Amino acid sequence: MRQKINNRPIALLIAALVLLSGIMVWHYVTPNKKTEQAALQVAETAALVRCHYASKIDYWGLNTQSAVDNNILTNLPYHKGRLTNALGKPVLIGSGENGETVMPGERSFDVVYGDLSMGECVALAAYRFERPEELGLLQITVVSGDNRQTFSWGEENYKLPVARQEAQKICRKGSKVLWTIE
Repeated sequence: MRQKINNRPIALLIAALVLLSGIMVWHYVTPNKKTEQAALQVAETAALVRCHYASKIDYWGLNTQSAVDNNILTNLPYHKGRLTNALGKPVLIGSGENGETVMPGERSFDVVYGDLSMGECVALAAYRFERPEELGLLQITVVSGDNRQTFSWGEENYKLPVARQEAQKICRKGSKVLWTIE
């Protein structure tokens, strides 16, 4: 005598697993609203700095404190003596990962987001700006502890825009992402 097997619970379990997998993939590839807002703040910051320095020949003297003192970065909150982005993470402006003062003759500056989680680092490094040429983006550097990788236009191996897989290789908890803007 053949016993009937009820396939309904198995089908429901498979459907639930497929749905859960789909949600996880969608969540993984889609930046959340705060991460996207933080990425857009990079473009806003670049535009505000360039506007302030439009009549000057370079970015000499630019650093986080001068940007605050000159009220350049009206798009970023300033709490407890530091600029923060939409993620609540520290923002530095200037030259290099520590936001040092831009020296005479330098025609670029860095926007630095620090203390990022691995997911934030990947999403921000691989974020696709709608018009990177208007942003004036020269390169993106990811710093994770002693590891550092710079991605530039036209590079063979580490080229812009940054692929998520490449960002995942270097991003770690506590990473920094630097956008070098001209």
